[in-house]
Amino acid sequence: MNTKETKAQIRKSADQVESGVEAVAASLTNGADALGEQSDELQDTLRDIGRRLLDTTKELSDAAAKQARLRPLAVLGVAFVAGVIVARALRR
Repeated sequence: MNTKETKAQIRKSADQVESGVEAVAASLTNGADALGEQSDELQDTLRDIGRRLLDTTKELSDAAAKQARLRPLAVLGVAFVAGVIVARALRR
């Protein structure tokens, strides 16, 4: 092989390597874009779940407050029993 053929082969190999690098870069860019979109979707989903959880918590809190107003002695009894159970558990 002479030097011209060797140089031509080196250029051809370099072009192939460059094409491969460009393909990998394009693939990584596409993957990063897809990951960004999934991240946005996940963030929106988590925000929606958080809102629903807060709404449910408020509803349950309101229901508990209503029951406490309707049956204050029952609430006092439940609190007393819960206190006794916790006290016994902490003594052990």
